[in-house]
Amino acid sequence: MKNLISILVVALVLAAAVGCCACRKGKNNKALVGTEWKVVTMMGQNVDIADDEFVFQFGKDGRFSGVGACNRMMGDYTATDKGAIKFGALAGTRMMCPKVSLEADFTRIVHQATHYEIDGDMLIILSNGEAQMILKAK
Repeated sequence: MKNLISILVVALVLAAAVGCCACRKGKNNKALVGTEWKVVTMMGQNVDIADDEFVFQFGKDGRFSGVGACNRMMGDYTATDKGAIKFGALAGTRMMCPKVSLEADFTRIVHQATHYEIDGDMLIILSNGEAQMILKAK
């Protein structure tokens, strides 16, 4: 009986360690800076976009850049190791395209962003604790 209890305790400790989100963070995560990120969902909805649309990179210099549906986009950002993020004004070209409304959604999400989380190859942009956009490392 004593051995069974010991085995159960060890099994529970191992299960807690494997399932612990804080323990997993950083182990196999992509870096925010230098990774090419592609939008896969906005506001909980999958986005129907081409491989070369909505792809972004964050630079060491506090600038991010990429392409939306058809327009080049760039701007400033600040991010901390603890997950806080804030974007400055966005600049970009002004071409019209069928998915330009997705660019407007992207801009709104970015301006409301307060935090980010990276889980493996997924970047989650949050606003006050609520996931607004998910990007996947390319």
